Amino acid sequence: MAEGKKSFIAYSDWNGMFKALPDEVAGKLIKHIFAYVNDENPETDDYVINALFENVKCSLKRDLKKWDKQREQRSQAGKASAKVRATKSNDRSTSVNEKVRKATVSDSVSVSVSVDTINSIYSKFVDEVKSGGFATRIEAIYMRLRIREGSLTDLLKNYKLHIIEENRLHKNTNDFFTNFKNWLNVQDRIGNLNKYKK
Repeated sequence: MAEGKKSFIAYSDWNGMFKALPDEVAGKLIKHIFAYVNDENPETDDYVINALFENVKCSLKRDLKKWDKQREQRSQAGKASAKVRATKSNDRSTSVNEKVRKATVSDSVSVSVSVDTINSIYSKFVDEVKSGGFATRIEAIYMRLRIREGSLTDLLKNYKLHIIEENRLHKNTNDFFTNFKNWLNVQDRIGNLNKYKK
């Protein structure tokens, strides 16, 4: 088993295999499985155990690959998030200085959000989604609103047009997601999501 992994999935369809075995053989098989997932490299001369274990082993290896892939995606998402937070911290100090300077130049300063700024946070959000961030929350929205999978790109583009039109700035990707979710709820109430529904 991979380092840091403390569990594995046992499938209910293994039940038939275990039921068909005498208790002694079933006990040997389960001990063999536990020895394998705890990296003890078990070996046996029992051809029945070896044959049955091959099917189980394939499932365990497939699950381990999925786990490694998810762990890597989460790691990348964490790194991207840290990078965004660091950038945001620098952006904040710069924007405060710019606002102070603008205020001294003119009595009436109109604050307007540039399309570049909106595009920047939009791109950061899309990058986080692509790297696995927000997956659980987006899936929950799909289920609750009964939206077809694969509609996210179109919905995000529509929301981007909305925030450009509203001249709205989001503080970070979490703020972007919260406002996007609220916008989806409004769109659902007025029937604008019907074409995206299952």
